Amino acid sequence: MAELKKKFTTKALLEQIPAEKGWEITAQALTRLVVLRIHTARPVLGVGEGIISPIWGLEKYLEINTKIFGEGGKKLFRMAKEMFDIKVNDSIDAANLSIVAAQLLCGPEQKTEIVEATPEKTVVRWSKCAFFERYKEHEINLELTGCRYGCPKWAEEGLKATNPMITCKPRRQMPTGDPYCEYIYEFKEE
Repeated sequence: MAELKKKFTTKALLEQIPAEKGWEITAQALTRLVVLRIHTARPVLGVGEGIISPIWGLEKYLEINTKIFGEGGKKLFRMAKEMFDIKVNDSIDAANLSIVAAQLLCGPEQKTEIVEATPEKTVVRWSKCAFFERYKEHEINLELTGCRYGCPKWAEEGLKATNPMITCKPRRQMPTGDPYCEYIYEFKEE
C-alpha cells in the first residue's frame, strides 16, 4: 500500500507529464480563460447577443479591451527582451521579439514564419494562433474577437516599449476571413 501511495503522489504524477505537453495544456487553459473573460463581459457592455441592454456600447468595449491588450504587450515584450537579452535594433529583431512574446503567451500551438526580412521591413505570417483557436472552439463572433483589435495594439505597444522606432501593423487577419494573420514590422530611423 505504501508503494502504491508513493507511485500516485501529485509530484510523481506531474513528473510524468512531458514539459512540452504541460506547457501546451497550460497555455490552452490560459488562452481559454482570457477568451471567456472577454466573451462574458460583452453582454454587460452591450455587445453581442444583447442579453443586457447596452450600457457602454461597442466603442467603449473596444477601447477598454484594446487598452488591456496594449498594457499586456508592454509588460510581456519588456520581460521577454530582458529575460532573453533580445536586442531590438531593426525590424528583424522586432519580429523575433514578437514571435518569442507570442510563444510565451500562447505556448507551442502558435505557428509562425518570417516570409520577408530586411533590417527595414520584416513580414511575419501567423498561420495558427491559440487565441483564434479558442474563439472558434467557443463559437464566438470572430468580428468582435480580441484578435482583430487587441493583437495589433498588443504588438504595437509592446514594440514601442522596447524601441519607439519600430512600427507593427496588420496586413491580413484571420478574424476578417483571411487564411492567416500577417504583420509588417518596420524600422524607421528618426
